[in-house]
Amino acid sequence: MQSLIQIFKLDEVKKGIAKKTGNPYEIHTAQAALIDENGQIDTVGVLDIPPALREKVQPGLYAGSFAMKTNFQSGRIESVLTGLVPHVVRAAPPAPSTPAAKA
Repeated sequence: MQSLIQIFKLDEVKKGIAKKTGNPYEIHTAQAALIDENGQIDTVGVLDIPPALREKVQPGLYAGSFAMKTNFQSGRIESVLTGLVPHVVRAAPPAPSTPAAKA
């Protein structure tokens, strides 16, 4: 599954120690929007950034790939970001010129 994603800003990293395991954790998120096929914002929300993509993410426009995985805490099946590729918006080709009107 692929979507067009506009990342506006990276949130402050949340760090802590897991109560159950005592292991340290980091949660990386970004303020982002899903862009529809017309280039308009469809929805705005928080995007979880997985460890493999944390060094690659900056504000910008991306084609995002997602996979379905089970959330280990809730058991719910959720979409998870698996890849980001910068998306280049190509300018529309110039309109054909018309011959100048004769006076």
